[in-house]
Amino acid sequence: MKKLFALLLTSALTYNAHAEKLKLIIDAAHGGQDAGAKAQNGETESELCLQFAQVLQQYAAQKDIEVVMVRNQDEYVALQDRNNYQPEKGIKSYYISFHMNADNTGKARGARIIYYSKSKEASASRRLAEKLKDGFNLINDIGTTVSDKGSVAVLRNSVIPAVLVEPGYITNERDLKKLKDKGIQKEVAMLIVKSITE
Repeated sequence: MKKLFALLLTSALTYNAHAEKLKLIIDAAHGGQDAGAKAQNGETESELCLQFAQVLQQYAAQKDIEVVMVRNQDEYVALQDRNNYQPEKGIKSYYISFHMNADNTGKARGARIIYYSKSKEASASRRLAEKLKDGFNLINDIGTTVSDKGSVAVLRNSVIPAVLVEPGYITNERDLKKLKDKGIQKEVAMLIVKSITE
């Protein structure tokens, strides 16, 4: 983790304004009546996703990246309204959707990055997913997977580069401890910004 933080800090210090204006659409999954998956202690996927999204929002804004939040509070946003963003001339847009993974055993661990190989921006989405994988491998101790899942609605119809980020398993105690760590949330935000600006 210290290795990644040093890498990201160096990147932040040497960051130069991107020639093309950047926009980041951030989707915190679930919300409102849809709590998503739950940890044994009652922690909800909805709340953790919002925490990650808000930390990313703050960090991206510091880097002069325009940010659009799909939701910025505990509310439900219909699936069809979560990713209907269109390309804009002179602006490079990216879509990040935060989710938490879950399983019935409580044993599964690790991060996963999902993209859709048949979307209009499949190549750019896959490149972003691979960049994020390399960074996440420095955060967790068991590796990160990249998956192409066309069944994910917010990715399937996207016309801008889009990935779904699952930083860990909410159903695993070791992962949950990291997911709640403000330092880890900040590292994930730094990693995402680094991945779209280099």
